Amino acid sequence: MKNLKIIILSVLTPLLLNSCEDFLNNVPRNQWPVEEAMKTYDKAKQSVNGIYGRFMTGDNANQDFYVRLTTRSGLIQVTGLMDFSENQSNSPKNLWSTAYSAINACNLAINGIPGVPESAFPTSTAKNELLGEARMLRGYFNSLLLLHYSCWWDSDESKFGIIYRDQTTNVENANMPRLTVGESWTKVMEDIDFAIENMPNTFSTPKKVSKLFAKAWKAKLLLIRGTMRNSSKDLTDAKALIDDAIATLPATVKMETDMNQTFLKSWDSQENIFVRYVEDVSNRTSLSGYWSTYGFSYTAYTAYLNSAQQPTLQSDAVCGIRYGLDWIRTDPRWFVHTGKSRAAETWDTSERWVWKKIYRLGSYAGANSSPKDEKYAVYHMRVPELYIMQAELIARTGGTNAQAIAPINLMRSKRTVPSIPQLAVPATKEELMDEIFKEYIRELVLENGSEFYASFRFEKEGKTYMEVIKGGSFVFDKTKLQWPIPDTEMINNPLIEQNPGQK
Repeated sequence: MKNLKIIILSVLTPLLLNSCEDFLNNVPRNQWPVEEAMKTYDKAKQSVNGIYGRFMTGDNANQDFYVRLTTRSGLIQVTGLMDFSENQSNSPKNLWSTAYSAINACNLAINGIPGVPESAFPTSTAKNELLGEARMLRGYFNSLLLLHYSCWWDSDESKFGIIYRDQTTNVENANMPRLTVGESWTKVMEDIDFAIENMPNTFSTPKKVSKLFAKAWKAKLLLIRGTMRNSSKDLTDAKALIDDAIATLPATVKMETDMNQTFLKSWDSQENIFVRYVEDVSNRTSLSGYWSTYGFSYTAYTAYLNSAQQPTLQSDAVCGIRYGLDWIRTDPRWFVHTGKSRAAETWDTSERWVWKKIYRLGSYAGANSSPKDEKYAVYHMRVPELYIMQAELIARTGGTNAQAIAPINLMRSKRTVPSIPQLAVPATKEELMDEIFKEYIRELVLENGSEFYASFRFEKEGKTYMEVIKGGSFVFDKTKLQWPIPDTEMINNPLIEQNPGQK
């Protein structure tokens, strides 16, 4: 019952948010009776804006989630449990609880907005635009649950899909059964398709989901599913979506010629398609999460001074990399992704080479610098990923090596700082896929889990890249790609069964 109360409160919180422009820093307005909350356009907007507050709970759907994925790929040791040894009792709970909290907030908006009179909206399309935004967010969070707590790769008939909720949680519906895998994919895609159909064509801000993000995210889901299921239709549909997204990019959404500006501007970079946004509030450091502010300086780092108290060159730093150091560190982007920063703790004045694009100056030095260096962001999707996905999809749908490498070279040509050399047309399909795999990492390392998804999509010498990276006796097992459903849900919900082999 305690858990249920928490869930219900999380449903009501977004409803009680005001409508100031900085929607992620809104505070509850407890004087609103719940039954009166959905009678005006402003309150309908507030119900949608409040959903974004679910991204504000520290690491939950942000940096902790993504560094766990990077670690699971084997590429960089950031957290523990690289060997897929999670079980029901130690399964990551943050993403699970955050996703369902957000879905509850989405359902509040999705079920409440249709009841607002048409006359309350400024245009005839405004209602569906808001519904499209809310449904995109619901589809996004359900897709995270699908990819990470269900057997998403299995046949449509598999009983190990998601626990789907389309109503706000109450005592009567707190326990729900799992959908099949096919039903789960259908529900996710229905929400995203509605968003593509109804969200505005104009792009206003990367701090909110958009039609552009909806197209790109659907393409990414189809690419992941299509490669695992060997579905040519999924891959063809994904390519059409990415081609369209690139062809219709708004003038305001483009590559930064100076890649340093991508991370210095943080959430204000013109490269962002969807970015996590932390308002300028007193607790912004804690809101950015442990991994953004502490984790990297005490895990994936290289000490600036070696044991002989001599400086370590940036070109010699390792920063936790376990595989691919030779081609990751020799790429010009290494000197943008990493940098020298002070340790996070107030008592620790040592300096180290860290993944500075995420860590920045660190929680202590950043808060005490002038001006402050606290623009922590999580880059859920940037423009370069579109070009890399396009290259992969061309390669997987029958394009030539020259056609497939072209989008990556186009992306590289848009950078002047650092200058990134053009890639020669690979001689073989294996060399082509190898270059595309590496480009995901060289460009997007530690940002949004691309390393993890790529590590089981791409192969090298007949093995998944995950097996090559981890080496030794590791054998790829797709039944371990997802996390077990957390203990709290399994104990409280008698209607569900744990994923196979993960009790």
